Amino acid sequence: MNQSTQKTQDFILDRFEEQSVAYTDPAAQLLRQQYRKRYPTEMLVLKCMDGRLNISLYTETPPGILQPFRNIGGKFDLGWPFFQEVMRDSVNYAVKDQGRDCIIFTTYHFSKGSSHRGCAGFGYDTEGAKAAAFNLKTQFNRVFGSTERRPVHAITLGLETDEEALIFHGSNGQEFNVAEFKVAACVDKEAISEDATKQIVERLQSLYPDMKGEMLRDLIPLVVGNICHIQKIRTSGRPPVELEHRENCICAGRGFASLHLPNKALIVGPYSHEWPSAVKTAGTIVAGNLRDGRISSDNGILLLVAALYREEEGAFGWKLKEEKVRYLLREAERSLKEGVPELTPHLSVLAGVVDANTRKFHPLPPNITS
Repeated sequence: MNQSTQKTQDFILDRFEEQSVAYTDPAAQLLRQQYRKRYPTEMLVLKCMDGRLNISLYTETPPGILQPFRNIGGKFDLGWPFFQEVMRDSVNYAVKDQGRDCIIFTTYHFSKGSSHRGCAGFGYDTEGAKAAAFNLKTQFNRVFGSTERRPVHAITLGLETDEEALIFHGSNGQEFNVAEFKVAACVDKEAISEDATKQIVERLQSLYPDMKGEMLRDLIPLVVGNICHIQKIRTSGRPPVELEHRENCICAGRGFASLHLPNKALIVGPYSHEWPSAVKTAGTIVAGNLRDGRISSDNGILLLVAALYREEEGAFGWKLKEEKVRYLLREAERSLKEGVPELTPHLSVLAGVVDANTRKFHPLPPNITS
């Protein structure tokens, strides 16, 4: 392994370790518990592999509250057995085990300033990405129902990456672009006026007239947090050019919540039968970054593969996750070798299991596929 490749792997491992320490800090754990007590609705966010899309950051919500599921272009298929299993377990955990309501966000993303800062996973086709997000919402409604005051509610959410703004799409065709909400400058969630909060409630009620009041109430801090976050983006004067694709890591599997890093990693979850093709697409994006000089082979190009382990999966659950890593790694390497062979000379591999309770990454031996 050359020095630049080792440097890339060390960066990823250090990032996992730093994020695990922060996540397990007693104050962070207490903050999550406090937030859950005030706003108990479980929130699942289905989104693109693009590392810029950190919804917790966009909404100033404590890490661990909004549960991310990531795949190229935000493409998911509720007919795919593994994705069914993940969604079934997540909804059962919320509704059956914890007695919570559950909101599922189907998302798409774009840049208002340049289409080529948008969703590379969808070929920069925002309308196509939006249609896929609406179609996924329809799938969830078919499965979990669409009656009033239902405990599982699917919402389509647009993510504008220049200002990191949320766009809520209502069941009646209306939309609420938080970046266009007129409110006095506010960079503190606790300082927003009572009148502004009332206006937010009215907007959400008009978008989701059939939503439970408790669920709608739990959306309010997301909107308020996004208002404050947008104000900070505008005040900072950060140029959108910083958001152009410069990723040099391809990630396959689950457990990458610690890697919400702009321009670093492209993440593919095994959430449809076409997931190996999604790995190829991610490899094509990285190869394009290399070809166009946005990254250098001197920085090292990494294939990172992981599975997510939860304590309740039992005594042999960890070993099952290791087998999943072996499978994911074999298929991801095959897809890249056949589909993007020009990456092979530059590619290194890091594989492991992530503990969901601590977000700690446990590397597996380099010869795990043998």
